[in-house]
Amino acid sequence: MTGRLVRLQLILSLALGLLVVRLVHLQLVRGAHYRRLAEQNRLRLVPEPAPRGLILDRRGRLLASNQTVFRVAIVPQELEDFPGVLRHIGALTHRSPDALNREYRRERSLAFMPATVVSYVPKEVAIRLEETRWQFPGLFVKPETVRHYPGGSSAAQLLGYLSQPTAEELPALKSYGVRPQHLVGRSGLERLLDEELRGRSGGLMVEVDHRARQVRVIGRRTPEAGSKVTLTLDAQLQSLIEQAFGTQAGGCVVLDPETGEVLAMVSVPAFQPEAFIDPETPVIRSLLDDPRSPLMNRTTVGVYLPGSILKLVAASAALEAGVITPSTTIVCPGSLTIGDRVFHCWNLDGHGPMTLRDALMQSCNVYFMQIGRRLGLKRLRAALEAVGLSRRTGWPLEEQRGHLPDRPLTEGEVAMLAMGQGEVLVTVLQAAVMAAAFANHGWAVEPWVVREIAHRPPPRRPSRRPIPWSPETFEAVRAGMEAVVRDPDGTGHRAFSPLVSAAGKTGTAQTHVPGRTHGWFVGFCPVDHPRAAIAVLAEYGGSGGDLPAEIARTICEYVTAPEAL
Repeated sequence: MTGRLVRLQLILSLALGLLVVRLVHLQLVRGAHYRRLAEQNRLRLVPEPAPRGLILDRRGRLLASNQTVFRVAIVPQELEDFPGVLRHIGALTHRSPDALNREYRRERSLAFMPATVVSYVPKEVAIRLEETRWQFPGLFVKPETVRHYPGGSSAAQLLGYLSQPTAEELPALKSYGVRPQHLVGRSGLERLLDEELRGRSGGLMVEVDHRARQVRVIGRRTPEAGSKVTLTLDAQLQSLIEQAFGTQAGGCVVLDPETGEVLAMVSVPAFQPEAFIDPETPVIRSLLDDPRSPLMNRTTVGVYLPGSILKLVAASAALEAGVITPSTTIVCPGSLTIGDRVFHCWNLDGHGPMTLRDALMQSCNVYFMQIGRRLGLKRLRAALEAVGLSRRTGWPLEEQRGHLPDRPLTEGEVAMLAMGQGEVLVTVLQAAVMAAAFANHGWAVEPWVVREIAHRPPPRRPSRRPIPWSPETFEAVRAGMEAVVRDPDGTGHRAFSPLVSAAGKTGTAQTHVPGRTHGWFVGFCPVDHPRAAIAVLAEYGGSGGDLPAEIARTICEYVTAPEAL
């Protein structure tokens, strides 16, 4: 009996000892850790997103701002009559209780956290719901700030849009205070400058009980708004060009030829960026499926046959190589035979004897096919590369390189290349940079659009690259470009305006669609002191001397006398 008592006593002593050791370990060794966990379990952060930074044009006009919207939510810990609350919300928002219940189950997290059941309601409905909150415990109306684009679809591809982060993106964004319901930049400048525009989220620190119900508010951190961004864009000029395009698809870029500042970047058709804020809207799917590709920026991602605008480069290369002078005369009989092929000028009756000025003014195909043959592929390709074709311009957003032939060409193919047909593709932005080089007498500018972030210039200013051609070459080609617009027989005479002198070159590029051509106009104005370098593309829009030239006239008149428009 005594032995059993001793063994029992030893067992109890051992158990007590183990308990003491465990308590010492929990309270002394790991005490700080568990106190921290308990504190974290007691405290919860109710996040409050920061207002996104404003985006302004060069004159301070709003391009992207914020506006207040109203969301309807349910607070789980306050519910008394859940079906009644659903019926009441459904009656005012025209949604079924079943649909609201599904949203509630999907959005619910903690007992004190509002679960959104209707993302956007009109102000009048929000007021009616707020007035009846006392009758329906758990009902909660949340005013929130969301992105707003005052210009609607204006500059949509450049500005971009916002949407909720994907599950793959969220872990990397959590350290910046981004939550699943927050919106992040998805394309354009909204994506490029997302970190600067996003700001710093704030919120309430609340104490909760063991059932995760809110007990009291401990503190609040005020959200910090994102940085204000000022662009080089001119919103009024942008809108004028968009209106001028109407329903015609295409693109236009206007640059300051000295600095490379983007004054306008138009891509038509466009889209409403605000459509992407609500992920449930059917508009998103219709935009993604639209065969007209409204989400694509046609000025930087679209690549097109350039047609006769490349004659400016062919002329410059021929002058530099000495194969022609400005007064060299080449006869155009209406066609040119190379080997067993006959190549026709657009004027089948022929232009007759042509100097360089006349050939540019009337865009004579035979003249430029002849100088292409005299130049050869190597010198012609070097000239095209010198103005920036087949390379990116330095644009900070998505951009295509374009294409130049990288294989040996036949004599006929080189002749076609000299007039802008064959294996050559360019972007509208590249064409604008090319136009700027003729405006500023030989500098390939790097286009840029962000002027200030939080009242400070961006850390890197764009550069410009010299084109190694003589001043005489540029003067000779510019004389032809002036005639294109000023002379009544010039192909770009529709760009003529008594208010401002302009120089340009039209292009009508054949496409893979029979009978349909791309229309181009590139140029600059005013001639003596250029303030705008222009590239306009009408996609499958016919002749460059029609709508593109008319849009160029509108641009030049605005640049010279904006108050007159």
